[in-house]
Amino acid sequence: MANISWEQNFKDSLIETTPYLLWMLFFYLLYIRIPIRILENIIIIYGILYIVLYFIQLSNSHNVLFGKPISGGDEFTEQRGMTRIIFPGGGIFILSIFIALNKLTTKVKNLWFWLLITCLGLLIPILQVTRQFIAGIMLIYLYHFTQSISLFKKTFLLLLFGGIVITASYVEHPILQGLIETQERDANLGENYIRVLAGNYFMTDFSPNTLSKIFGNGVPNWGISDYGIFVEILAHEQEYYLSDVGIIAVYAMFGIISILGYIIIWIKSFTIPLPKEYYYLKYYLWFLLFTSFTWFTVYHYHYMISTVFVLYIYQHLYEGQENYAKTIAEESKPFIVNN
Repeated sequence: MANISWEQNFKDSLIETTPYLLWMLFFYLLYIRIPIRILENIIIIYGILYIVLYFIQLSNSHNVLFGKPISGGDEFTEQRGMTRIIFPGGGIFILSIFIALNKLTTKVKNLWFWLLITCLGLLIPILQVTRQFIAGIMLIYLYHFTQSISLFKKTFLLLLFGGIVITASYVEHPILQGLIETQERDANLGENYIRVLAGNYFMTDFSPNTLSKIFGNGVPNWGISDYGIFVEILAHEQEYYLSDVGIIAVYAMFGIISILGYIIIWIKSFTIPLPKEYYYLKYYLWFLLFTSFTWFTVYHYHYMISTVFVLYIYQHLYEGQENYAKTIAEESKPFIVNN
């Protein structure tokens, strides 16, 4: 589609599309049938590695050691009252903290360890001053801790949570004040908010023909092909970034079919029953849903590998439940003796 609509050559398209071949790993995992416990351990190990590297980078914010700063340049800059450090691996980190949250309430051993990971899972997004991350994780934490308690305890916890949020809004702290000021500024802009304008543009005016409005425009080779140069100009001159419009960027690049795919995934995250020790799977997909409007979590390779892991475990559990149901049905059939 990038060639049909934008005359981007095959080489440029291949370079930019190759990371999305991670989706093929889903089928390979189904083929080798890797045990869920091993996969969980791998995710936790890399989640811990992300945490360690984050604090190493935070203590050396003047020198970019991992990834690259959001605003460009050679060092991370201060935004919203904090040095904002976001580097690759965010998907595995998010998935690992949801695993820790789940195990905190379902495991008896090593509770201190799971509690530490769970707390860091909230602290690091706050230090990264990313609003949708903070809100998404806090809401999922709140849901997790209130879903199986009495109405009285649930009401008390919700009131406590609300009180903490209100109190925090009056605290004179650079991070909190930076978040509040940014939120108030964006809310006051309304329809003129840059992400609203960008989303509307990529939905309506970006695609040059009807075919690309259905099947997408393909992935631009940023700043290299004519297509990539056009997208770069949009970003620098209009501040229209594909990464700022989440699921709309998925539509712009991959078309209607990809949107239908995500809708099916999210519907199934609400309808497919899970054992309570695997609730982290739906938490991760709900986090993608919550952040899909203003962030690149739904399509970026920083998150794609963790999305593949989640869908594989879902499929593994679903097939296991189906096989179990078939076995029970077979065993319950009446025994007939042929004379």
